[in-house]
Amino acid sequence: MNETSIHCPPWLLMWLLAAGCYFSFKGVILWKAKVAAPAAEIAAWLLLCPTFSFTNFHRRSVAPHAAALRLALAGMVNLIFGAGLLWGLAWHLAQVPMLAAWVAMVGLIFVLHFGSFHLVTAFWMQRGRAVEPLMKNPIAAGSLADFWGRRWNTAFRDGMNLLVFRPMAMRWGVRPAHWLVFLFSGLLHEAVISLPAGAGWGGPMAYFLLQALGMDLSRRLHLREGWICRVWTLAFLIVPAGLLFHPPFIHQVMLPFLKAIGALP
Repeated sequence: MNETSIHCPPWLLMWLLAAGCYFSFKGVILWKAKVAAPAAEIAAWLLLCPTFSFTNFHRRSVAPHAAALRLALAGMVNLIFGAGLLWGLAWHLAQVPMLAAWVAMVGLIFVLHFGSFHLVTAFWMQRGRAVEPLMKNPIAAGSLADFWGRRWNTAFRDGMNLLVFRPMAMRWGVRPAHWLVFLFSGLLHEAVISLPAGAGWGGPMAYFLLQALGMDLSRRLHLREGWICRVWTLAFLIVPAGLLFHPPFIHQVMLPFLKAIGALP
C-alpha cells in the first residue's frame, strides 16, 4: 500500500506555528490571571481580541466615544494603505522579488497590526472593555526602550512582562530579566520564521539580542532623548532587519505566500 504524505507549504506552517504560539501564550496568561469569568467572555478574549491581558479585558472601562472612533478611523486608513502596498505596489515590483516581498510585508503589517487589530480594539473599547491598541505610533519612539516597551505590540509586551520579565526580575534582577525577554523573543521568532524556512537559524535570535544590547548601551551612554537617540534607535531597528526576515524566509516562505494570496504574479 502506498502511503500518501500530506505536504504542508512552509507559509502555512508559519501561520500554524504563529497561531500555536499565540493561543499557547493566551492559555498560560489566562491560567495565571485566575479571574472568574463566563465562558463566553473567555472565548471572546481568546478568539476575538488581540490583547494579551485578560485582566484588562475583563475589567470594565468607560472609554471616551471619540477615542474609539479615532482608533477605528486610523484602522480603516491603515487597512486601505496596507492593502495598497500588499496587493498594489508589490505586484508592480514583482520583477525584483526581494524588494516586492519587503514592500508586501510592510503592507501586511499595516493590514493586520495597524488596521484590522485597531478596528477590533476600537470595537471592544466601545463595548466598555479596558483594552489598548497593539501599536501606539511606533514611528514616534524616542528610544529603543520607548519603542519596545510602550509602542510596539503592546500585547506581546504585556505577555512578556507577566510571564518572563516580572518573575525573572524578582529572582535575578532587572538587567538579566531584560536580556531574557529578548532571548525568549528570539526563540519565538526562530520558531515562526526560521523553522518554516528550514534555514536562516540564528538570524532572528541575533536581531533581538542586538535590541537588548542597544538598550543596554543606550542606558550606559545616557542616550535618553534627542536626535542622537532617535538615530541610534532607527539604526538598531532597521539596519539588522535582514537578520530577522532573512533571505531563506523571504524565498521559502513569504514569496510563495504572497503568490498564494494574489499579491504577486
